[in-house]
Parts: sequence; structure tokens; C-alpha cells
Amino acid sequence: MPEPLREFLRSALRARSWLPELALLACVLVLGAAALPGEPLPLEESIGAAVQAWQLPLLDPVLHGVSAIGWFRYAAPTTVAVVGALALVGWRAQAVVLGTASLTSHLFNQMLKGLIARPRPPLGAEELAALGVDSFAFPSGHAQSFTIFYGFLAYVIWQQAPQAWLRWLGAAAMLTMIVLVGISRIYLGVHWPSDVLGAYCIGVLWLLLWTRLLRAWQNRQ
Repeated sequence: MPEPLREFLRSALRARSWLPELALLACVLVLGAAALPGEPLPLEESIGAAVQAWQLPLLDPVLHGVSAIGWFRYAAPTTVAVVGALALVGWRAQAVVLGTASLTSHLFNQMLKGLIARPRPPLGAEELAALGVDSFAFPSGHAQSFTIFYGFLAYVIWQQAPQAWLRWLGAAAMLTMIVLVGISRIYLGVHWPSDVLGAYCIGVLWLLLWTRLLRAWQNRQ
């Protein structure tokens, strides 16, 4: 068995260290069960209407733009390019982890969408039909993929940036993208708030698991 995987499994025996992952998994299970009937949860329609009523300068093009780059036809080549760039600068472990985490997350997201089969909010149905999108709502693929992709980049920047201000600036920029895409999916009416919240929980859970493995790999090296 490879040593990084052996170290990862050894850490699994320390139950207390897994409390964040277990809490996130519990949240995903609760939100998934709540989404099964297909109806919006209490206050979701009110929250969605409130977000969609925002009238701030430049907000509409910003949220449309952030949401647009999350579609698979743009996100996939971007991920491949970043993975390649990480490998070229010598960060091969980070490249492997980002590529694998992104791929497995996408497959898991599609599986959950099919299992839960929650309909999309009616407001965004026409826009999605025009884009040829017919997937279900829970969990939000955009929010989940952004959490993993930009969250992992924030982790890499925090590890590798030579100066503190670069660490804070880079991590803040990555986290801003994650927040904006969640808001954009509600603003555009294509997801319920709990779709986004569930995706965030899955994304953070995925990040914690894969960064554990990365640290085990790095410690071995």
C-alpha cells in the first residue's frame, strides 16, 4: 500500500480529528433528505425572491459572468489548464489532487442529482432550457465545483505564497468566487438556497478529505 494512503488511513483511526467531516456529512444527509420531496423548504421562496430583487450597480453582469464560467464547457478546460500549470511548476502532488478531486466531485454531484431528483425552481426553467440544461437541482453543481476548485487554489496559495499579504489577497480572491457563485445561482433563479448550501457542505467535505491525503503525501516526501 502506498505510504501516503497508509498515513491517511492511520489518521482515520483518530476519531476526534474527523469531527468536521462527520458534521458536514450529517448536514449533507439532512439537506438531501429535506430535498427529496421536491418542494422548497420553509423560507426558501422568500429568500430567493429577496436575492432576486437586489438592484445594485454592476451586480447583474457580475453574477451572470461568475455563473457562466461555472458551466462544464468552460470549467473543464480551465481545470485541465490549472492542473497542467501546477504540474509544470513542480507541484505535481497538488496537480494530481486537484484533478482527481474535481473529477470525483463532478461524478458524485451527478449521482446525487439523479438520486434526489429535485426539480429546479420555476423561475430559472426557461433560461436552463435555452442553455440545453435538464439536470436536477440538488446539489448545485456550480457551487460544489467552485468550492473545490477555488477552495483548493486558496489552500495552495496559503501554503506557497512567499509573503503574508499575498496569502491573504489570494485566498480572499478565491473565497470571493465561491461566495459569488452561490449567490448567483439563487439570483438567477436556477437553484433553491438549500441546493447551494448542500453543495457548499459537499465541497468543503471533499476539500478536507483530499487535503488530508495531500498532507500525508507531502509528509512522506
